[in-house]
Amino acid sequence: MFPISGQFSGKISKSGYMVARVIVTRPEDIRVPSPLCRPSTPRSLPEFPFAQSGCGAEPVSEDLPKHGAVYAKKLADDLIEQGYCEHQIFHGTGLSAEMLQPDQPVARFDMIASFFERAAELTDDDILGFARGQKREIRRSGLISFVGVSSPSVMSFIRNVAHYRRVFTDAVEVDCDMLEDDGVLKWHFNVPASIIHRQYLEFFASGLLHAMRQAANRKFCPELVTFRHARNANIAEFTRYFGCEVRFGACENSYKFKVDDLALPLMTADDELYKILKNCCEHALQVKSRNIPSLIVEVERAISDRLTRGEATQENVARALGMSPRTLSRRLAEEGMTFFKALDGLRKALALNYLRHSNLMLAEITFLLGYSGLSSFNDAFKRWTGQTPGQYRNT
Repeated sequence: MFPISGQFSGKISKSGYMVARVIVTRPEDIRVPSPLCRPSTPRSLPEFPFAQSGCGAEPVSEDLPKHGAVYAKKLADDLIEQGYCEHQIFHGTGLSAEMLQPDQPVARFDMIASFFERAAELTDDDILGFARGQKREIRRSGLISFVGVSSPSVMSFIRNVAHYRRVFTDAVEVDCDMLEDDGVLKWHFNVPASIIHRQYLEFFASGLLHAMRQAANRKFCPELVTFRHARNANIAEFTRYFGCEVRFGACENSYKFKVDDLALPLMTADDELYKILKNCCEHALQVKSRNIPSLIVEVERAISDRLTRGEATQENVARALGMSPRTLSRRLAEEGMTFFKALDGLRKALALNYLRHSNLMLAEITFLLGYSGLSSFNDAFKRWTGQTPGQYRNT
């Protein structure tokens, strides 16, 4: 995370947050204390006698994107406080206590996502990520959170977080193209479909709205929230928190906001600080190396967009990625992959998710996966698992 330092003075806003003013001479020497923080005494993660790293986890590419792990660190801290040991909380996730020791730890996103899934399983809390997002301390995100909350309005908060997200993560892609005219914000995580990240995605969604509500000092609600993953339990909790219709198994992860709400001013806005922090973010982006999403992830997304239309062919996907089918085949081969393996792997991951987390009928799942009929889906599922879809759902 890009460091910021210098002299500052602060005042407490009406909402109880500290708004800092910074006096600097050189941008490269800036150090800014949190402009949005309540006094607190952070508790570091306890030292462990040994670390559990990757036991039971399937091998994954080292090229997967990195993500700030501060919220994983806080989750680990809380689990330890609840009486869980390090073997229980880190087993099979790839994370370890040592990896979370820095003040601003960074880890592969797949490890962080796996850790959140593990925590939900340990605590038997199916909405762990969603619930934690509702009380997330945004200041833990560092520089990107500060530029967000010092922005003039909700709209600029979103645009700045989207634009400068690489300061905190290489894993998230944010689409603001429809934000100004239609109030629609879309996002996704750049990881293969086989990496389950439902808990963290829900943490991200509830946490983003929580941060904006705090900064605006107003409990505004979206008009619609959608998630790509399936869910068949605790949906009422999502409707209650977001204050609108929530759809699972949709085409995109998205918010639809009222245009008037996007214009709401932020109580934490600070023009002088905002200018300084934007310069810091620009510099941070220049010096930070960016992990480019792997070709396999791009191919999976292109396939996913075309599955239900029956257009998920190598020719169509290659065209969408701006290359010829032969070039796509060659580049996939360089990563030890074929188009059929990518298509088959994505269908398997989606099928397992639909059967495990939704009440969709088998005919509906067959359609969503782009199969011509239920028998084709049954044959493929038996090849993957040795069971029929119905048998798998009932186990």
